Amino acid sequence: MKSELTIAFVVLVAVAGHVALYRWVKFKVQEGVILKFLREAREQGAANSQHVDAIAAHTEIVAKRVAVVCRKSAGIEPDPHSASSWRTR
Repeated sequence: MKSELTIAFVVLVAVAGHVALYRWVKFKVQEGVILKFLREAREQGAANSQHVDAIAAHTEIVAKRVAVVCRKSAGIEPDPHSASSWRTR
């Protein structure tokens, strides 16, 4: 009985670790895509910041997820002059 609990615990920890790793990798990939878009838009002479809907349209990431990634990213900051707009730091 004790060994079964130990195995169950190990499996639970392994699954939790895989889920956490998957979510982190997904975040980093999406963050990279958004950062690349923001940098390229700025280099091409676009506005310094981009609205969440424009980012979503160009990156094919849902707008709600774009907002979450931008809020959590260390390389992206909100534009203080425009609501729901983001720019690189």
